[in-house]
Amino acid sequence: MTMCFTASGLLAVGLLLLSVHQPADACSCGPSHPQQTYCQADVVIKGKIVGSKVIAMDNSSDPNAFQWIQYEVQQQKMYKGFEKVERIRHVYTPLADFVCGMVLRADEMNEEYVLTGSLGTDGKVFISICSFNRPWSQLTLAQQAGLERIYEAGCHCTVVPCLSLPCGVTAGSQCLWTDGIFTGNWNGTQSQRYACSMKPTGLCQWVSARSTKARALFRRKAQ
Repeated sequence: MTMCFTASGLLAVGLLLLSVHQPADACSCGPSHPQQTYCQADVVIKGKIVGSKVIAMDNSSDPNAFQWIQYEVQQQKMYKGFEKVERIRHVYTPLADFVCGMVLRADEMNEEYVLTGSLGTDGKVFISICSFNRPWSQLTLAQQAGLERIYEAGCHCTVVPCLSLPCGVTAGSQCLWTDGIFTGNWNGTQSQRYACSMKPTGLCQWVSARSTKARALFRRKAQ
C-alpha cells in the first residue's frame, strides 16, 4: 500500500505512530505532477536553505519525543500563499523517514530550492519528500514558467496518473498523465515540460508550459 502524509497531518500521524511503538514501513510517495502539488499546497516559495537544527515541537526534553528538522530559509520569491503568510523564515519536516521527512545532507544545504508546503494552525510551514521540493537548478525552464502562475491557472483541472493499462479520464476537467506507465519514470516529459490547462470551452488539455498558448490561457484566467 502506497502511503504518504500531507504536511498538515504529519505531526498528528507521527505522534500516533511513535506512541504505539509499532514498526512502520519506510515512506513511499505516489506520483504527483508538479502542477497538482502546486495546486494542493498552501504555500509555494523559492528560497535558499541556509541552516537546520533538530527540535521537538512541544519543547520536550524527552530524548524519545517526536523530532523535527527546522530548516532556516532565506525566502527569495513567493508564488503562492500571499494571503496566508507574509514571509517564511523556517520550514519543518519530520526527522523520521517513515513519515516522509525531507532530510538534506550537508552538501545539499546552502542551495536554492522550490518549496511547497502546508500551513499549520500555528502558522508553521510543513514540507515532506512527497511534495514538489527540489533544487532550483534541477527545474526545467517549463517548470519554472509553471510556477509563474501557469500552474495556478490550471488548478481547476485535475492531473490523473495512469497507474495501469487500460487507463483514461472520466471528465473533461482531467488530463491523463502517462509518464510513469510508458517510461517507468514519473519525472518525464509531461512532468518536466507540460501543464494541464483549461480551454474556454471548459475542457482541460496538456499545453507546453513555455508556449504562447499557455501564457494566453493564463492571461485569460487572470482577467
